Amino acid sequence: MQHYDAILSSIELFKELQEDQLARVMQITTEYRFVRGDCIFMEGQPRDHVYFIVRGLVKIYRVDREGREHIVNVLGRGQMFPHVGFFDDRPYPGTAEALTSVILYGIASHKFEQVLIDDPRIARSVMRMMGKMILTLQGKLREMVLFDARERVYALLRHFAQEVGTEMQDGIHFKMPITHTEIANMIGISRESVNRIWNDLRRVGTVTGDKEEWVLQNQFFDEISR
Repeated sequence: MQHYDAILSSIELFKELQEDQLARVMQITTEYRFVRGDCIFMEGQPRDHVYFIVRGLVKIYRVDREGREHIVNVLGRGQMFPHVGFFDDRPYPGTAEALTSVILYGIASHKFEQVLIDDPRIARSVMRMMGKMILTLQGKLREMVLFDARERVYALLRHFAQEVGTEMQDGIHFKMPITHTEIANMIGISRESVNRIWNDLRRVGTVTGDKEEWVLQNQFFDEISR
């Protein structure tokens, strides 16, 4: 139980909770494990759980009328999903799929809602997190409207580096969680544009490594901060 409490307290939503509050949350928490490609839930299914990522990456996407997949977000350790519908019966707004081996903590929605009602501190944490999510979505909209193709790729690489990367002396090491086609769909440009920009970054040495582990060199962050 102490091990689980330590993991739970590392999740942003629960960082401010006291031991007795963590123990209460842990009592209604179930651990789930998925392998790459597993569907955690599908868009339109009844929303019955809230999930917290302990390890791994989860892709959230929606499918349009033509059957095309549109990635909404890629989430990593410590993040919560879905972000909507706590106090109503709306179904899941998108499909969640494991991009890697994944460990999740899941809480039944009705139990989580009761915790929010009973404990104002947890409710405040949720509201802060929702505020951050709104800012993130606003930032993505701004990027789609104002950024050119190269700037969109740079912004997404920075996001992946922050979410799944490991900072080392030469830069941030990470494994690309999605394909170039998925990147193109996610940021609204062609796959050919993604390939060209990626190859340019490799040619000048801003990105090094291979598909097993890429490295965003420190000069990448110097360039995008200009």
